[in-house]
Amino acid sequence: MNGKNIRIVLRWAHIVLALLVGASLYSPLASNEAYMAVTLWGLIPALALTGIGMWKQSSLMKLLEPVSKRAHQ
Repeated sequence: MNGKNIRIVLRWAHIVLALLVGASLYSPLASNEAYMAVTLWGLIPALALTGIGMWKQSSLMKLLEPVSKRAHQ
């Protein structure tokens, strides 16, 4: 995957996760304990990871490049 594709995937994942978190806070789903548990323990950490992934994309790309390519530099 190149940098542009990773950026697009991270951006859309971040948008979808943010919409799900927003739905849990501003809808009747806030009274559903199971959905709130999934939100607190799954969606919010995933949202944070996608945000950090977009912020540190250059470092992420260096980690994802093949080892053989890094050895030739």
